[in-house]
Amino acid sequence: MDPGAVLALIAGYIAAGVGVFLLYSPVLVLVVGLLLTAGVLQLLAWPFLVLIRKLRHKPKPPQDGSWLLQ
Repeated sequence: MDPGAVLALIAGYIAAGVGVFLLYSPVLVLVVGLLLTAGVLQLLAWPFLVLIRKLRHKPKPPQDGSWLLQ
């Protein structure tokens, strides 16, 4: 193979890689956007989740055994 053919093959592979990237770039942008949106929503919901857990927390019974004497 002469150098021109090797360079043409390399350019073809690079063009194919760029084409595949451009073909799937909307999907990549959508996935990254959804991940960022989910992270932001989780950060916004975190204080409310902590508040709900505190409100639903049941007090623990005493552990010293004094309830046996009642």
